[in-house]
Amino acid sequence: MAIYNRHRFVLWLQLVVIWTAAVSLFGYIRHYGWTGQLGVSPEDLIEPWFDVSVGLILGTGYFLIEMLMDRPFFERLSFLRWAAVKLLLILVTMLVFFAIAVYLYPFMNPSVNDLTLREFLFSKLMYLVLVYVSLISLLITLFQRMQRKLGPGILGNMLLGRYHHPREEERIFLFIDLRSSTTIAERLGHVAFSRLIQDCFADITEAVERHQAEIYQYVGDEVILCWKPPPGRRNNNCVAAFFQFVDTLAGRADYYQATYGLQPFFKAGGHLGRTTVAEVGILKRDLAYHGDVLNTTARIQGKCNELEEQLLISAVLADHLQLEKEYTLREYPPVELTGKQENLTVIGVQRPTPLRSG
Repeated sequence: MAIYNRHRFVLWLQLVVIWTAAVSLFGYIRHYGWTGQLGVSPEDLIEPWFDVSVGLILGTGYFLIEMLMDRPFFERLSFLRWAAVKLLLILVTMLVFFAIAVYLYPFMNPSVNDLTLREFLFSKLMYLVLVYVSLISLLITLFQRMQRKLGPGILGNMLLGRYHHPREEERIFLFIDLRSSTTIAERLGHVAFSRLIQDCFADITEAVERHQAEIYQYVGDEVILCWKPPPGRRNNNCVAAFFQFVDTLAGRADYYQATYGLQPFFKAGGHLGRTTVAEVGILKRDLAYHGDVLNTTARIQGKCNELEEQLLISAVLADHLQLEKEYTLREYPPVELTGKQENLTVIGVQRPTPLRSG
């Protein structure tokens, strides 16, 4: 929770800095050729205290809108509708802010008494401000969408060319797959099944963000998460993320029953190992991981049904975690994994069932 709140604080701070810079840039641009109309001195637009104050207000307002738009109801809208609702909220917030500013301005500057709210709101300056705010908001939204498309931290690494040449890294992988997917697809039909997968993978978002995971790929009804070891080990994030996802689905059981007539259940397999990561493709550039660790993780997840476990991890991964206090562990004798010459010790991870009183 502390890490999640820290991420929110960082987002708020980033937005305040961005809007402060945007206000400052607008002031400098607007200063040239300004005729002093509407009783507003051009110097007011380039005063540091003014830029920081307005940036703080706009950044905070934008942050609150971001928190609202991150709710599942809005996240499930198409991008066009989502962007339109967000822009409308931003413009309404800006209008309210400027209305309050125009009302208070004569009290802060008694020498100005001829500026009315109507004059300002219907001035060319107001239209210019709204267009400028809309453009800045659009740029922020597009950048955020690119970040979400690629995953946290990946856009920056790609812009810096970090993975232009293959690099070897240690990673934790978690393969999460829908149980009985073939049966469910036959029962629902392809369209309803696709909507089900959309809903399920939308519900994994909070777990991914809270537990610092990266989404590597969506493959059919499977999602692959990965971590660098430090964040993956911290607070057992690579295990806790899966169980939070399970809890989210359980909390929306009524919705899934009413919409699809079933409750989706997922199984998962986790492993830790060396992998090679590199940018691939020209038209659709993406990051790709290569190495035996991915094949092994997939095989571990494939053993869940046979061993009747919801989550299986390798002993290698378990040795890097502190699971004993929070989870019940069951170690299996080395099992044979398809395509592997050596058998591997796997461990079932379960949460203790709370005792019922009485």
